[in-house]
Amino acid sequence: MGRIWRSRNVLPVALHVLVFVLVVSLLNVAAAASGPVKNAILISWDGVQRDHLRELLDAGKLPNLKALIKEGTIVEIDVTHKTDTKAGHAQMLTGYGPEVTGVYSNSVYQPIPKGYTIFERLEEEFGEDNIATIMITGKGGNIGSKGPVTREGSTLESLRKRLERKGVTRQQVLERLKEMFRKGKVGSPLASQARRGEPFYNAKPAIDRFHGDKGRAADEVGRLALDSLDQYGKGRFFAFFHFGDPDAAGHRYGENSQQYSDAIIEVDRWLGRIVNKLKELGVYEQTRIYVTSDHGFDEGKTSHSMAPYVFLATNDPEIKRRGDQRDIAPTILARMGVDISRLNPPLLGRLLTEPERPW
Repeated sequence: MGRIWRSRNVLPVALHVLVFVLVVSLLNVAAAASGPVKNAILISWDGVQRDHLRELLDAGKLPNLKALIKEGTIVEIDVTHKTDTKAGHAQMLTGYGPEVTGVYSNSVYQPIPKGYTIFERLEEEFGEDNIATIMITGKGGNIGSKGPVTREGSTLESLRKRLERKGVTRQQVLERLKEMFRKGKVGSPLASQARRGEPFYNAKPAIDRFHGDKGRAADEVGRLALDSLDQYGKGRFFAFFHFGDPDAAGHRYGENSQQYSDAIIEVDRWLGRIVNKLKELGVYEQTRIYVTSDHGFDEGKTSHSMAPYVFLATNDPEIKRRGDQRDIAPTILARMGVDISRLNPPLLGRLLTEPERPW
């Protein structure tokens, strides 16, 4: 009789166990989607205009970006400062505008204050032995880390000496430089003279693997990116991969050129290879990828003087709304588990994971 009772109760118990396992599995999947993410990759496609990207997507020419978006979303991002490389990447990688970073443009800049970049924030949050940070770029100085230039070597110092040799006093020199800056003939005498270093000069020592300070085509950036993932991909990591090819093609051939389109198609190919590498390593499900740009391009031109229209494409399903470029860094930090309310100075951007606020 005891054996019969036990056999009759095995099935209900097994069903309860099965239901429990399924519920736990579903909860784990939900937590993986909405909870803190282990790894993040921020990819910059330098100089990609939003409307041009939309045209290529609609034409089916960016299959890897399309696949990423299918898992997450794509939203519009606007730039509210000088639309150039230095200013764009300084804000993208810190969440702060030029009034905090001191990076106003390609000609008026300074090193970002120590501790303000995503790399440094994450190292501080998790400990330098518990997260790997990676920065690989396809440009030199505009996303560079070189140190100070001596006063003797600065352009403005040379100009000051020439004026003084002509009998002009130091005060008159300063007034002259201010007037020239106002007219756009020189960079700011306060921010630019005796260059204190390039934007990522202070951040570089905190970054575990840094490949910057020189121009690189997409193939070299991509190979270094894959190699970095081989090296660090099994642990917690944050990586920034910068592809400068679209910007270079736009400047040389124009925004409406085939060469500009081809450059965007090429960096999409490398996006696919990065995704495949993450899957090969078995860490894709633990990694959120964010693809954006530092600035757009003037319609049909070889310039980007007034080009604030970019994008954020991602496999992160928690991204809910369009936003400002300064929203990107706090969103990534928060998604990786950083309590951004504790950061100083406060980050003024809003999380892109928050819904639109009603009036």
